[in-house]
Amino acid sequence: MISKGRNTNPFISIVIPTLNGKKDLVKCLHSIRRVEYPKKRMEVIIWDNGSTDGTQGEVGRMFMEMEKEGWKVLNMIQSKENLGVYTSRDELFKRVNPDTDYVLSIDDDVLLPSDGLNILIKYLQGHSAAGIIGPRTVYDMKPNETAHGAGFVNLWLGRYSETDASSLVECDYVIGCCMLIKSEVVSKLKGFDRDYYTSHGEVDFCLRAKKKGYKILYDPGVVVRHNVTRGGTKTLERIYYLYRNKLLVVRKNASLLQKVTSIPLYTIFWIPKMIMDSILFHRGIKLDEWLVMLKAVRHAIINRVGKVDL
Repeated sequence: MISKGRNTNPFISIVIPTLNGKKDLVKCLHSIRRVEYPKKRMEVIIWDNGSTDGTQGEVGRMFMEMEKEGWKVLNMIQSKENLGVYTSRDELFKRVNPDTDYVLSIDDDVLLPSDGLNILIKYLQGHSAAGIIGPRTVYDMKPNETAHGAGFVNLWLGRYSETDASSLVECDYVIGCCMLIKSEVVSKLKGFDRDYYTSHGEVDFCLRAKKKGYKILYDPGVVVRHNVTRGGTKTLERIYYLYRNKLLVVRKNASLLQKVTSIPLYTIFWIPKMIMDSILFHRGIKLDEWLVMLKAVRHAIINRVGKVDL
C-alpha cells in the first residue's frame, strides 16, 4: 500500500546485487547518497555473492559514513555462493521492509542522477495502472549514447527490439540494471523467476506484470549511467545465458499458438543469425562459441534451467 499524507514520502527500498565489483559499487553508493530524497524514507540492501576483492570491508566503511548522514536502514548480506543476478534479486525482494512502497532494483555499476528517483516515483504515482518504470540508460564512458531504451518482445516471432524513445512510452520491458517497481507488483508476481539465473529475468518479470494488468513505462527524461562495454562482454557463459534465456522467455510467456510459430522460427532463422553475428564479431570461425549457442537453444527447448556448468 502506498504511503499517504501530504508530508509523507513513499518508503523506498534500494536493492543491489554485487560480485567483486567494489570500485563500481563505491561509485554507485556515492550516487545514492546524493539522491534528493529523505534518507529516513529509504533503505539500502546489498546482496554480495561471495566477493573476494574487499567489497565487504569497503561497504562497511561507507555504511558507517552514511549512518552519520542520517541513513538508518543499511544492510549487506553475504552469500557463500554466487546465486546469479536474478536469484540474488529475488533474495533481496524477500528482505525489503514490509512497509516498502517501491523497490528500486539497480546494478552495482549504475550511477543515479540526484533528481531521478523523485521523477520516477511521481510517474508511477500519476499512472495508477503502471507497475514498473525504467529510465534511459547510457554508457558511462559514452554518456551521449543510449545503451538501453524501451524494450519490446514479439512472441510470435521470438524477436526482441528496443526503441530509443524521446518521451514517456509504454513498452513490454525495461532493462534490469535500473527499474522502479511498485511493491504490490513484487508481491503479486512472487519476485523474479529463478530459472533465469542471469540475463532476461527482467523481461520475464515485466511480461508477467503485464499479464497481471500492470503497464510498463520507459522514461527517457531520467538518465542513468551504466559502466558496461558497448555490445556487452562476449564470454561463453554470458553467450549461453543470453541465448538460452531469450528462448526461455518465449517458452514461459507465449501462448500455445505463438510457440508454434516462434520456436521453429527461432531454431531455423535465429540460430544461423547467431552464428553469422559470431563470425562478423570475431572475423572468423569460433567453434567453441557456436557449440555454446547450440547448447543454449537445446537446453531452452528441453527446459534445462537455472545455473548450468559449461
